Amino acid sequence: MTPERRNSLLRHLTRQLTQMAASTGWGPDMDWIASDRDGHLAVLATAGLGAIPARVTGDPAGLVAVIEEVENLKGFEIDFEQYVREPAQFGAFGFDYRDGKRAMAQYEAGHPYQRTGQIPADPLTIDSFGADAASYLSDVRFADVCFRQSSEIVVENAFADIHRPTDWDRWSRPELLRPVAPRPEPPADELA
Repeated sequence: MTPERRNSLLRHLTRQLTQMAASTGWGPDMDWIASDRDGHLAVLATAGLGAIPARVTGDPAGLVAVIEEVENLKGFEIDFEQYVREPAQFGAFGFDYRDGKRAMAQYEAGHPYQRTGQIPADPLTIDSFGADAASYLSDVRFADVCFRQSSEIVVENAFADIHRPTDWDRWSRPELLRPVAPRPEPPADELA
């Protein structure tokens, strides 16, 4: 990954995560990456309202480190500025909110992400990543979940600190309300 691409991706993800951390309703529909108990990776889509671990909203550089490691291992760029269509291509599982088995759906508090797309033939594991990406993925980990065996996962059940203080949460599961996650720091080149 070139320094220009890294900085561009960091700026893009920082903007998205800042918008998400500031939202109390619809936020950007974005993808994030997590690991499971076996160290496998999954790409999860927020559906504009979905719960997201506070570690993700507070550390866009960690997410960029993971993307960079994946690209280095696989030898091609991932278009993370768009929706990641088939994460199995680079060894990750995919999860999104669905209405039944077909259509994308709106997030509701406690509603599970559903596995989408193909199961990767050769899943990536955090053991093959450098220290920064592995540390990030260890913090953004579904400790009691195996992505290969799970067709559904609930973010709120896996992380103590999540961001998704929406009006929908207030009515459906008020115990999930948390203070707004800390906003990420802008990249150093934007501070000047």
